[in-house]
Amino acid sequence: MKYYLKQGVFPFVYVIFMSIIAFGILMIPGLVWLKALLAVLNVGLYAVIVSAVSYKEGQEAMKTLYANDLERREIVKTGENRPLKLHEEYKAWKGFMFGFIACVPLIVLLALHTIVYFATGSYMGLGAIAGLIFFAFFVFFRLNVNMSGTEGETITSTSWYIFYGALIALPIIMLSTGIAYILGAKKIKRQYEMIAEKQRSIYGDEN
Repeated sequence: MKYYLKQGVFPFVYVIFMSIIAFGILMIPGLVWLKALLAVLNVGLYAVIVSAVSYKEGQEAMKTLYANDLERREIVKTGENRPLKLHEEYKAWKGFMFGFIACVPLIVLLALHTIVYFATGSYMGLGAIAGLIFFAFFVFFRLNVNMSGTEGETITSTSWYIFYGALIALPIIMLSTGIAYILGAKKIKRQYEMIAEKQRSIYGDEN
C-alpha cells in the first residue's frame, strides 16, 4: 500500500500547485475568453507533467517485471528463495490506480458533502475545500458562472457545480497516469523484444 500511496502523492500535490495558478488566472480582469484559454492550458500542462512522471514509472515497472521473471526462473531451477519486488512490477491497472489515489481526497470530501446535504438540506465546507484543492479543474465551471451573470454565487452555494468539476478531474487525472504508465511499459517491452530477437538471430533459439 505504501508503494501506491507514494505514486499517488505527486499527482495530488501537483494539482494543488496548478490550482494556485488557476486562482491567478481567475483574477485576470475581464477577458473571459483569455481566462478560459489559460485554464485549458493549465490543465493541459498538468496532464503533460503527470503523464511524463507516470511514463517513467511504467518503464521502471516493466524493467522490474523482467527482473522478477529472471529471478522466478532461478527459483524454479535452484529452489532457492529469492526476494521479489512484487509491488513495483508492471500491471496495466496500476497506472490508473495512481491517479485514483490522487483523487481520493476529492472523492471523500465530495461524498461527505453530498451525504450531509441530502441528510440535512444544508451545505457544509467540505465541498468548498474540495473545490479549492482541485480548483484547476473547477475553474472551467467558475468561468461559466461568471459568464452567466451570477458572479455573486460562491463555490459553497453551488453544490452541483462542485460535483460536475469532480467528474472532470477524476477521468483526466486517471487517464493521464494510466495511459502514460502503459505506454512507458510498452516502450521497455519493445526494447527487450528487440534484444531477444537480436540474440536469437545470433545464437539461434535456445529451445
